[in-house]
Amino acid sequence: MDSIHLYPLDILLIVVALTGIIALGLWAGRSAEKSLEGYFLGGRNLPWALAGLSMVATTFAADTPLAVTEMVAADGISGNWLWWNLLAGGLLTALVLPPLWRRAGVVTEAELIELRYHGKPALWLRVFRAVYLGLFINLLILGWVHVAMTSVLQGLFGLPADTAFWLTSGLTLIVALYAATSGLFGVVLTDAVQFILAMTGSIALAVFVIQSPEVGGLDGLKAALPAETLEFFPTIGESGSGSGLAIGLGAFFAYFGMMWWSAWYPGAEPGGGGYVAQRVMGTKDESHAVGATLFFNFAHYTLRPWPWILVALAAITLFRLPQQVPADLQPALSEVQAMEGYNPKWLTGEAAPEDIESATKVLVVREGLRQAAQDSPALAEALKYHVDPRFGYIFAMKHYLPKGWMGLMLVAFFSAYMSTISTQLNWGASYLMNDVWIRLGKEKPSGPTIVRRSFVLVVLLAAISLAVSTQINSIKGVWLFIMECGAGLGLVLILRWFWGRINAYVEIAATIAPFVGFGLARSGWISDDLNAFPNSFFFTVGFTTVSWLLVLLMTKPSLAWPSFKARIYSKGLTSIRVLLSRWILAVVAAYSLLFAMGSWLLHSAEESLGYFLAFFLSGILLLLTFRLSTLSRLIMGS
Repeated sequence: MDSIHLYPLDILLIVVALTGIIALGLWAGRSAEKSLEGYFLGGRNLPWALAGLSMVATTFAADTPLAVTEMVAADGISGNWLWWNLLAGGLLTALVLPPLWRRAGVVTEAELIELRYHGKPALWLRVFRAVYLGLFINLLILGWVHVAMTSVLQGLFGLPADTAFWLTSGLTLIVALYAATSGLFGVVLTDAVQFILAMTGSIALAVFVIQSPEVGGLDGLKAALPAETLEFFPTIGESGSGSGLAIGLGAFFAYFGMMWWSAWYPGAEPGGGGYVAQRVMGTKDESHAVGATLFFNFAHYTLRPWPWILVALAAITLFRLPQQVPADLQPALSEVQAMEGYNPKWLTGEAAPEDIESATKVLVVREGLRQAAQDSPALAEALKYHVDPRFGYIFAMKHYLPKGWMGLMLVAFFSAYMSTISTQLNWGASYLMNDVWIRLGKEKPSGPTIVRRSFVLVVLLAAISLAVSTQINSIKGVWLFIMECGAGLGLVLILRWFWGRINAYVEIAATIAPFVGFGLARSGWISDDLNAFPNSFFFTVGFTTVSWLLVLLMTKPSLAWPSFKARIYSKGLTSIRVLLSRWILAVVAAYSLLFAMGSWLLHSAEESLGYFLAFFLSGILLLLTFRLSTLSRLIMGS
């Protein structure tokens, strides 16, 4: 595969953008407050727009558009329900929990544990959660983001794996430098700039690809794709045509009725934890906290994906395998693809069928494709796309961006990568400093000492994460592991805010049980049907829920609940009826906006008008549920 060519203008854009981002981060470090709250919470003075932008930027990593491209290639637009279903949980967090996090007055999610519970069980749960989130989970997330960036560099420049890794390492250490120097204030400030750059590049790529003669605009795109590929909703059934998502009825209810409240996942944590809680606790007040999380959810789920989806759809038409394959090989290829258990990796030798007869047929086709690809870069790319559809996004960049725009697009990728890395480093260091180093230490260090130690932690996390990335073979595998090893914990993290019967032992059980359930499911000891996602996920949720319910029945409520309740509900709590109304209206508004944008682009004006109308009506009703004074403070930034 040919690598991209960078013109002087491209290089200039890259140098200027990266230099500007680094300078901004270092400048922010000079003005940041030298204290624990100043370093990890921005002095609790972040406006809602800046905090919200930072959340959206963090979830826009180098791997995100590639992952969407893979989903769309496999299951059409409806394949995005794998993460669209988390919107309901995100909006529950946005509308209910930000004021409670603000009133708690903690620095990290783990610190809340000792405020909510009591005694040594609470202390050790706090320390365990801090190490688990700040070190173990954080390193896995950082590792997969490094792997994604390395893959992007390999795909774009045709670099050897080692060279791409060392370039990624250099960029990581640069990010670590300004993240360690500036603290959260510098992170969110650079996040805002990086998100604008990243989205500008994404939109530009979508426009250039769609308007290319090979695609022929939106009309040409729609004409070239099966109708199922453009559907927003999955087909409820046992099997599909391969051009749209088809799931069983049980899986449908499990996906849409279970995942959003049961699974702990970064950026979509039930109970509102993680870096979302960090941004919430760093806002000016409760109004800004609600505004930041609402903005994050609407931008994250409804607006940001569509440029990626358009490029992913175009990639299906541009890089599909059959049209690149020599005519004499197409009958044999079709026969191989029709075999039971067909795996695209058969064509590259990374996998093979078990029986000898089928393996022989595959070998003949593979050798024919290999020889043909030597003289056809288009076929080589089509093969790569067929095996790993994520590369469709990279190939689109290589072929359809004009001079200067490639530099901007690379800046977009670098910005997406840097925003995620800086947040994860600061977030992870906050747990290790606040909940381990300071909590278990004999003396409370001064503000400057905290900043110096945090600097060291950030740099160490960056270095260790690079080492971890060398051991990651599958980004999807890491994603599934994190999702399943938090399966069932989510409900406890929600209920601990409202139900006094939840205690430290219950949360300990809900934290440990997913690992046991995941191990039982994936071992095949119970049933082979559980040895794969999503069945393993559903089993783990059930196992975890039963486990913590049993512990709840055998233990007493936490003695800390009365004081916690008095602190959290000191300003009262909006009635359940109003909160439920807000949540339903927000869910309707968000999904309506999501489908309105998609219908406007890919379906019809009449359909988009209906969705836009639903969005405006539900949005207006949602706003009316808030006090005018609250809205005024939020808009005016006071």
